[in-house]
Amino acid sequence: MVRRRFIKKNKFINMKKEHFLHQLQEELEFEETLFLDTELTKTNEWDSMGAMVLLSFVATNFDVILTASDLKSITTMDSLIDLIGSEKFD
Repeated sequence: MVRRRFIKKNKFINMKKEHFLHQLQEELEFEETLFLDTELTKTNEWDSMGAMVLLSFVATNFDVILTASDLKSITTMDSLIDLIGSEKFD
């Protein structure tokens, strides 16, 4: 079971998935384009710093705190969106 702790309010409600992927790609400073089926941990640029940036990005933009267990469960970008809450996306 995924544990998520919600802070106060959501900054981005109904964000387009494509916009999310683009913003995250910029935050992570990935040269590789992110798609819904991209396996994050299999990208050449994924490392522990990327994990920290991802945690911060999700917390700042969606007010969702992901745990280390959540990070381990991410298989694709689509699974990350499910963890954040698919209701927050168009």
